Amino acid sequence: MPYINIKHAGPLSREQKAQIAEEVTKTMERVANKPASYTYITFDEVQYEDWAIAGKLLDE
Repeated sequence: MPYINIKHAGPLSREQKAQIAEEVTKTMERVANKPASYTYITFDEVQYEDWAIAGKLLDE
């Protein structure tokens, strides 16, 4: 059973999460032959001030 954790900076709308979940689930079905009912997805929304790239916080 796949467990997929999607971590991203900033908020996503409910509609965006639904679309991402649908597309990731379809990809797991197509590529890994996993039934949709086996694929679990969670979303972690991280504030921009809690994420850094190249030594800089994203809210800078």
